[in-house]
Amino acid sequence: MSQKVPADLIIENVSVITMDPLCPYAKGVVISNGKILELIRHDDNSYWPIAPGGERVDGDGMTVLPGLIDAHCHLRAQISQVLSVPCGREDVSNIEDIILTIRKRSNSLPEGSWVRATGYDFFHQTDKRYPTRWDLDKATSNHPIRLRHVTRHASILNSKALELAGIGTEPSEPVGITVERDSDTKTPTGLIYGGDTWLSQDVIPPITSKELQFGAKNLQTKLLSKGITAVQDATPTNSIFDLKFWSSQMESDWVIAIQMMTEMKNYDCMAHFLEKNKVLGSYNALEMGPIKVVMESLPELYPDTLELSRLAVEATLRGVPLAIHVVNPEMVWSALEAIRHAAELYPQEKIQHRLEHLSLCPEAFLPDISELGIIVVTNPSLVHDHGDRYLSEVESSEYSWLYRMNSLLSNGIPMAAGSDAPVATFNPWIGIQTACTRATSSGKQLGISEKIRRWQALELYTTGAAMAAGWQKERGMIRPGFQADLIALDQNPLTCKVESLSDIHTLCTWIRGKLVYNSCDIEN
Repeated sequence: MSQKVPADLIIENVSVITMDPLCPYAKGVVISNGKILELIRHDDNSYWPIAPGGERVDGDGMTVLPGLIDAHCHLRAQISQVLSVPCGREDVSNIEDIILTIRKRSNSLPEGSWVRATGYDFFHQTDKRYPTRWDLDKATSNHPIRLRHVTRHASILNSKALELAGIGTEPSEPVGITVERDSDTKTPTGLIYGGDTWLSQDVIPPITSKELQFGAKNLQTKLLSKGITAVQDATPTNSIFDLKFWSSQMESDWVIAIQMMTEMKNYDCMAHFLEKNKVLGSYNALEMGPIKVVMESLPELYPDTLELSRLAVEATLRGVPLAIHVVNPEMVWSALEAIRHAAELYPQEKIQHRLEHLSLCPEAFLPDISELGIIVVTNPSLVHDHGDRYLSEVESSEYSWLYRMNSLLSNGIPMAAGSDAPVATFNPWIGIQTACTRATSSGKQLGISEKIRRWQALELYTTGAAMAAGWQKERGMIRPGFQADLIALDQNPLTCKVESLSDIHTLCTWIRGKLVYNSCDIEN
């Protein structure tokens, strides 16, 4: 018998759900040098030598899973939302509340500085309409105001903000953006569709590095407390600034792995910068991911199918997948056409492209998605947080099209899940429960035939999310040789009541074998 390698950490007396179909359960985990060394499968085989300075942890019956992966979120937006004026359903009931809330914040700011407000959704307000520039002008005339819709695909600007953005009666806004104007006077009402990237990059000053640093620390604590050990940031406006910022955080106390997307025009310079500046031999927790494409219908598709096909070809030649934002059938069709075009031109290039959200997808598209080898990154948390609005706005005959899950798996389509935070809750356990129940926040069910089993729901945030990032050989399972990213829970998600899934608490989180979150008395 070969001699056992001394371990840096042994977690024993636990119920391990490995998410590895070849060995789904174990009773302990042996860790060395930041990776899984071995699984303890039997009580009589639990002894393992400890390296000097190593630790043996008695888990006292806790459930251990691989660290969860959020396959689609927006880190900087989560930080900025906390710093913005909250105008969500829990904060305001009508437009008058919004005016009073923004006025209160503006009174504490230097004159002329921007007021950022976010989370508005008229579906949950008594007014049942968007505010206008004139509504927001009542809050303050000394500050430009931007009020973001909860989806972040629409904004309302007050008169001062419209002036700074250069928006008047004559169309001057960039291509792909729709500015609502009065039909008679052509005066902008303040409502802008599809201008999130333009406003954030070219009009509104970014939040400061100091604000980002403070927010990042709080955000990491929140993520670790829910068992999230790696994220894929799907923000199309990510830039070298973001690489520098997150690199600096990792040099201090940020431990969560980040894969960063960006739009095509930023990709090469970011990838070059990251390759040039990474420290050889160090743990690389920051990397580039797919090229993000956000499609809009305003009402024409932007980018159109021809341009999207060009992007798919260019990405294929670079060996980089596209992550295409698709939320209606026309977008799905266009994305499939573009991906098929690139695959036919370069069949030797095996690129697994991604469809983000797939919010509304007819069944007829499923065979094509499967044939093209596309992975779908869905969002159960959007069903929970916004499902009641979908039930109101979508035809009942199309309910089964919304955020498909079961039918994707039945068609052999690989799938992952992301929160899309801050558009929806970052809590993966709400997403896991919703995937199993298809229940909205009010308890109504949306597309019940699309619910999936618990193991499958866990796969969305482990093995599936790892595949979406190209991490399937290092994360997503507890398997020898994989990263020792682990979480310990107070309940077993496979056996607890399904309505208790969203109440699961993370007791401990380890990243590369180091205890980085601890809400109990375990030491490491």
